[in-house]
Amino acid sequence: MASEHRPDDADYYENRLQLFSQGDIFHDVPLAYPLPADEIVEDEDESYGNRRFLSGPFEVGLAMLVTPTCSMRAQGAPDRYAHPVRTLVPLRPFEDLVEAGLLDDSKSGLARKRDSLINYMYLPESEELGLSESLALLYMPVTLHHEFLEGQRVTQLAVEGARQLHRKLVWFSSSLLLDRATFEPPLD
Repeated sequence: MASEHRPDDADYYENRLQLFSQGDIFHDVPLAYPLPADEIVEDEDESYGNRRFLSGPFEVGLAMLVTPTCSMRAQGAPDRYAHPVRTLVPLRPFEDLVEAGLLDDSKSGLARKRDSLINYMYLPESEELGLSESLALLYMPVTLHHEFLEGQRVTQLAVEGARQLHRKLVWFSSSLLLDRATFEPPLD
């Protein structure tokens, strides 16, 4: 007789495939496409059509997954993925952006106090995880295959952080700024 697992059983979660979710943070992720590329290779595959591949050096670092969780999960099989495509945004140390002149004192204050810059999402320092105070660069998404991320997850956002990520993505993609106190996106 097969044993029945219920969601409140501890070993149910222990033995279940751990799927990625929007807001997961990964290390050693390519932060941009190599530009200028050393080489552009064109693949003429009959089943996929013409595809171009870039080769060359690229920087790696921390990045946050912004692909919606519901679009990654397979319908009817919640323990599997629907497709291997993932979109992430780079996380850059706050001080690096100040030093580069991207943030002046007033913008730094707005980011730290209220996370109210449309192109960025503020992430506080976490000594426990070894993460410096950072900004997610919402305007620089990178799309990768899932295999680039296997074994690279550092952490995931808590519920409040996930809500703020949803709010920031709505604001960034639509210019619609929703009130933080009343914004209640569905979290899956």
